[in-house]
Amino acid sequence: MMHQRSKLVVKILLLFIACLFLLLFKDFERSINRSVEEIYSLAAGEDKPDTNIVIIHISAEDIERIGPWPIKRSYYALLINSLTKLDVNKIGIEIFLSSRLVTQTIYDKLLQNEIEKSGRVVLSSLAGGIVKNDNYFYTDSLSYPSPKLLNESFSTGHLNYIIEDGVVIPFEVINQGITEEAFSTKLSSIKHPVKSILVNFHSSWKQFRNYSLIEYFDLVNKESVLLKSLKDKIIIIGISDPQYTSTIKTSFDEQLPGVALHAFSLDNLLNSGWLVTGYHLLSAIILILLVLLIIYFSQRVKLKQVFIYLITLSIFAIITFISFSYFNLKIAHAFFILPFFLITLADIGYYILDKKHLLKGALDESEILKSLLVKKENELTRMQQELDFSEDDGSVQIIDKIKKLKSDIEKLRENEEDRTKSERPEIKKAENFFGIVYCSEVMAKTVDIIKKAAPTETTILIVGGSGTGKELAARAIHLLSSRKDKSFIAVNCGALSENLLESELFGHVRGAFTGASANKAGRFETADKGTILLDEIGETSENFQVKMLRVLQSGEIEKVGSSTPHSVDVRVVAATNKELETAVAERNFREDLYYRLNVFRIDLPPLRERKEDIELLAAHFLVNEANQISLSRAVSKALFDCDWKGNVRELESVIKRAVIFAKSDKRDLIRLSDLPKEIVKGSKYNFEDLVLESLREKKFSHSSISETAKELGNVNRTMIAENFRGIVFKTLCENDFEIERSASIIASTNNELVINKVQSKIETFIANIKQDIMNESTKDFSKVKLSFKSKYKNLPAKFHPYLDEIIKANLG
Repeated sequence: MMHQRSKLVVKILLLFIACLFLLLFKDFERSINRSVEEIYSLAAGEDKPDTNIVIIHISAEDIERIGPWPIKRSYYALLINSLTKLDVNKIGIEIFLSSRLVTQTIYDKLLQNEIEKSGRVVLSSLAGGIVKNDNYFYTDSLSYPSPKLLNESFSTGHLNYIIEDGVVIPFEVINQGITEEAFSTKLSSIKHPVKSILVNFHSSWKQFRNYSLIEYFDLVNKESVLLKSLKDKIIIIGISDPQYTSTIKTSFDEQLPGVALHAFSLDNLLNSGWLVTGYHLLSAIILILLVLLIIYFSQRVKLKQVFIYLITLSIFAIITFISFSYFNLKIAHAFFILPFFLITLADIGYYILDKKHLLKGALDESEILKSLLVKKENELTRMQQELDFSEDDGSVQIIDKIKKLKSDIEKLRENEEDRTKSERPEIKKAENFFGIVYCSEVMAKTVDIIKKAAPTETTILIVGGSGTGKELAARAIHLLSSRKDKSFIAVNCGALSENLLESELFGHVRGAFTGASANKAGRFETADKGTILLDEIGETSENFQVKMLRVLQSGEIEKVGSSTPHSVDVRVVAATNKELETAVAERNFREDLYYRLNVFRIDLPPLRERKEDIELLAAHFLVNEANQISLSRAVSKALFDCDWKGNVRELESVIKRAVIFAKSDKRDLIRLSDLPKEIVKGSKYNFEDLVLESLREKKFSHSSISETAKELGNVNRTMIAENFRGIVFKTLCENDFEIERSASIIASTNNELVINKVQSKIETFIANIKQDIMNESTKDFSKVKLSFKSKYKNLPAKFHPYLDEIIKANLG
């Protein structure tokens, strides 16, 4: 509980620090906001600008052809004249026509005349430094273009903008009581109550209808019909060559020229499409509350934190994307992103620490066992020296102690080997004969016999125990014969009743028995020209054996329900795990059939007679199941020492099972605990064995946990208590949750007092779990498990599956 509370405090503190940092460092906040807005802009795609706006821009190519810059003002006069004839709505000249350029003043009169005749031209003015006071913008100077100085009635608008979390256009600037409207405001002829706008660059500037100066004059010279569509349009004339104009970067343009900037400003005014900034504070508060919700739900709701974070992140992304892309709202994204990032980092940190805690527990157990091994080896040396000098009376006791120490040391050494990776044999050196993997001499001889028998047409009898690979041998015989391109059919005779077996092998005619609604071909017909394997032939009845003998003698079969014989050309391979000679002697198998089958006999050796192949086969199965997983030395030894009554098939099953257990514990090493008990034979010490043995010696007294912790090297008392809790859970699961039987097994004594103590502890553990389950509002195991984190926290990971089962059992 304290751990959860400390997490909550840390996360809230991180939220506070993040908000304080963003308030102190505004530029950092703005950079995060701009990054998010750029992503949203690109995701939403370009929004077509207003078609009433047309840009005529002076490009680098234009300047090269009619330059140098600045170009003669007579070109502007020609433009105004031409556009006026086309009856455009407004003409905005975004270029400041300075009176300081003496060489240009000779054209001023011509330009003045065209502006006067047009009556729809807006010229550019320039303000000096701009400051904001009480929502008004003031400037220390205001410069007018040369034509304005000649005729004060000419309309002008300032070109100034402010870079502040985007591009801000002041609608009016005031200088000594004189108010100058913005260039775009003059062109729009719209009065808005707002004093400024944040320009929304919602596409590339090339999306505006635009012509270069020379392109436009070419259209004029050609008297193009395209020009007629300029009627009632607002024309903005400016320069696009970045060498002579300032540019800014937007989501869609690396270099957006000033003429385009004012085109977007005009577009925003005409369509009320500028970015709305009035919700910055409100959005910051809402996003901070959203982060607080994440913190709350991650602590309270029974969902994986990754799902909570993904859900919340999705909600944030959807709402802010819609707000920005469709409603043009400027959102304080940084007040969610920075806290969210810090809280996620904190959770990742806690996750790593928890994993380290679990790993440390495993390492501590390993170190304790190593320390105990050294301690017992030293004690053995001392006891042997004591034996050398002891009198006869005490030698028997010393010998018993030495035997016990040697047994303990052997088990502890095996534990050490169980943590050490065994060298995997080189599979390349193994022989793989049609799926039969081997390197032993005995198997090599068997394979040679198969190779000799296969090319013949002789009937073959394969004898071998269950799981030795009889079907693989039969298939190899087929593939090495002249019939390899035909069918290979395998039939397990022992799995079918007599009537079904006959129908399966020989087929039946319609009406032969109830349910025989159509003729059916038997396996012999299907295997015609090929090979048939009759597995477990020794399990068949005498009546069937008679029919089988006829097939082998004549090559003819009779379908069930028919007396008409059918000839088949099938090579028969029989297989059995019985000694048919004994069955013949006991009159359980026909002697004549036996001799027909036993023309060529192949004996498959059991796995216990080909020990050299065990590690090789295990490695082969590991490659198929999980190549990255290895065997421990102790496991390799246990596999080698096993009798393997189920032979290769049993070994394969054991490896598959062990791989599942190792993967579930996220290990790359198969250990003795992953093997069935009958293979391990309880030969090694686990840490829990030492704990349980010590607690038994102390009769599970109140002080037994502390005394055991001290005895095992002053280890943490919690480690002993949690291992005991895990032993209880494991024993309960292995004994169908019967508390009395589990208590008796754990106590390992006939002393009723000790058994009652253990039973009381078990009942307390189960009662606590039941009480916590009753406090839950759900019966969903995955949700309940999430709220039981404290019960899993210190419990060694190897016992977690048993706790899972106990919770499931009590959920009902």
